[in-house]
Formats: sequence, C-alpha cells, structure tokens
Amino acid sequence: MRAVVPVDTGNVGFGEVDEVRPGAGEMVIAVAAFSINRGETFQLEAPQDGWRPGKDIAGRVIEAGPTGPPVGSRVVAHLPHSGWAEHVTAPATQVAVLPDSISFEQAAALPLAGLTALRLLRTAGSVIGRRILLTGAAGGVGHYVTELAAGAGASVTAVVSSPARGERLLELGAETLVYDVSDARGPFDLVLESVGGESLPVALSKLVPGGDLIWFGEASRQPVTLDFFDFFTAPEAARIRHFHYVQGRDDEDLATLVRLVGSGRLHPELGRVEDWSRTDAVLDDLRHRRIRGNAVLTLTHTVHEEATPMDPRTVVTRYVEAVAAGDVATIRAAFASDVVWTYPGDLPLSGDWKGRDMVVDEFLGAAAGNLFAPGAPVTITLVNVIADGEQVFAEWTAQATARNGDAYGNRCGGVFTVRDGVIVAVREYLDTDHARRVLFASEE
Repeated sequence: MRAVVPVDTGNVGFGEVDEVRPGAGEMVIAVAAFSINRGETFQLEAPQDGWRPGKDIAGRVIEAGPTGPPVGSRVVAHLPHSGWAEHVTAPATQVAVLPDSISFEQAAALPLAGLTALRLLRTAGSVIGRRILLTGAAGGVGHYVTELAAGAGASVTAVVSSPARGERLLELGAETLVYDVSDARGPFDLVLESVGGESLPVALSKLVPGGDLIWFGEASRQPVTLDFFDFFTAPEAARIRHFHYVQGRDDEDLATLVRLVGSGRLHPELGRVEDWSRTDAVLDDLRHRRIRGNAVLTLTHTVHEEATPMDPRTVVTRYVEAVAAGDVATIRAAFASDVVWTYPGDLPLSGDWKGRDMVVDEFLGAAAGNLFAPGAPVTITLVNVIADGEQVFAEWTAQATARNGDAYGNRCGGVFTVRDGVIVAVREYLDTDHARRVLFASEE
C-alpha cells in the first residue's frame, strides 16, 4: 500500500509499504483524511528507523475487530504513529464513531489537538468566571481551548502573532487579542503556556498570587530560564504544572469531541485542506506558520471508493446553512480544492475566484466581510433548492448593514455544480444594481 514516509531531514515522499495486518483486538481502517501536527514536523527532522508519521486520521472500517464498530462505520482515530497511509490498524480504545453530519476532514482535525484542549481544561479544573491567558493561541489546540473555555464561562486573552491569525479566535469567544505576551493586561487566574523560551517567564509574571500556570508545549523550541525569586513578586505562591496530553481514555474523549462538534458547540478550524499529494508542501507551510488552525490532507481515492458521497442537493443545502451559521469548517469542507466561483457584473468583486482558499478566505471572507458594518450580523436565509443531477440551483436572501450604515437586502441565486460530494463550481446571480448602490457607492 502507499504511505507518506520520511525521505530526508524534514521532508517526506510516497513509498510502498507492507499492507497492514490487524493484531489482536484491532480493526483496519481505510484512511480518508489525516491532519498534521507541529510535533510531527519536529519528529521528521530526525526520524527514528522504521517510524512513519501520523497520529490523527478519519476514515471507514474495512475489517472489524472483536469489539468496536462494524465494517462500513465512519470513524475517527488517534494513533501512536503511521497514520499517513492508505490503511491503518487501531484498537477500539483509540476510535470513536462519526455521525454523517461530520465530514472526514473535520474529524481528522480532532484527535491530538482536540484531546489536548479537552484534557488541558480538565486539568485546569472549573474555568467559570476565570481570566485565562493563552499563548500560542492560533494553532489547532488554541482554537479548541478558546472555544471550550469561553463556552464554559471563562474570559480568554489570546496571544497571537497578527490580527489575521487571531480574528477567528474572537469569533470563537476570545475577549481580547494581544500580539506579544508582555502586552497582556492581567492579572490572570490561569495561564496556559505553549511557547516556552522567553514567553513563559513573562506569562508567569501576569498571574494573580497563588495562580496556576500549566505548561503544555514549547513551540519556540527555546529553553525556559526561570528566576526562583520571581515567585516572590507579583505571582507569589504561584504554581507551575507540566501537562502531557496522553492522560485519558482516547475512545471516550474522542466521543466527547465528536458529540460537541455534532451539537455545534465545537468547530474544527480547517486552516488548510489539500490532497495528500501535497503533504510535503503543507508541512513546509505549517513549519513557517502560514497555516492558522489545522492542516488536513485527504486521500481522494479512498473517500470515493469507501464512502458514499452526499447527494448534490444535500451538499448545497448544508453549505448555505453553514454560511448562515458562520460554520467556517463546514463551508471549507464543502468545496473542491480547485473550485471556481463566478460572481456577476462589473463590481469590484466580479469575476472568477479560483481555488478553495481564495473562495473561502478572500472572496467569502475578507473581501465580502469588509463590505458590511463591523460586528453587525449578516443574515442568510435559504429559500429554495432544486437539483437536477450534479446541477443544483439554490436561492437565498441576504440581509445586513453596509459599512456606510445603509440597509442591504438582496435576493441571491446560485447554480452549483457538485461532483463526488463537493462543490466544484458556482455561478452566482443577484441584483448587482442594489449591491452597487449600497455596498460600493463610495467606489463610484
């Protein structure tokens, strides 16, 4: 079978490896998607003999174990290694069943980052009403911690490198963004520290007396130096605890994460979704912090062979409903990587927007978002959906307040082309004269 294997320092390629054989108590899973974690980029710099990367996978059971889900079940799994391959083995204790409402891409982003966030907050104890300082917040763990902590009643200050990397954290419930830990205005009851180096001592100084700092990572890869006498200044009697995410039952905690995603209380942040042929390039982008949230790779052939794609009408309906709900993960997962969105007329937005990242991040995100009043809701209401084979026509209304304060109300339609469960093309139609008068008057 094919697998992603280390080829030299830090790089990977494709190789033929032995087909997996289940051990006692194990099932075999056809991998549909996997995610990359920063820790794996570090391991690839000096890979051990026989080791292959891959902790987080989602796919379909093709050979059942003595316990656990039957053949055909959609599952997510947390593995010790070797998950970037066509097939993997796993015991039932590392697997949770997925409902149809959660895509393989979303699920693949859950295991390591989600388990870390869940168990980190479990270690911290009740966070209701507590002020939390979270460093290194723009990664996959940071997004989950922010949403879970804010949802539990905490006030979260997130440390990120730029406004663009922190924007989604505000949407998920963070109250404050800072771009350097020294700028965080404490004191804080709890610090969750994942950067190390110079960040940890500064974060420690922001604690209330007797506060807790939980150290769960060293993204800077710089050692920490602490002065013992710092504990007698602002954070007198503060405590530092080291955290490692492995404590807990994977199957139970994965099931909790799946339940939270399914109920809309947790949103995997898919910063990049690519075919697994692009694994090496995505690794490079992750190392250089060009990806916010989780990076997910898909095994297209596996998805098509082992899973039945959603019908086109359902794909488009879920997409429009995700837009209405602001569910970026579902929006991103709805599109093929080479999708083309055609916007009509001669407005600044008019023309062809090509590629998933351009459509989601630039067209639907930054470009369209800047047309409306900051903080004001954009209400999308699905009116009608008509399907004929791979062609789907959807009609929706859009209500909002323009940046200039005028009321915007438009009736929109789109012809969607859906193949193999994803949107490959969209031709949108709307009242461009109304859009010009309300949204683009200042540019005339």
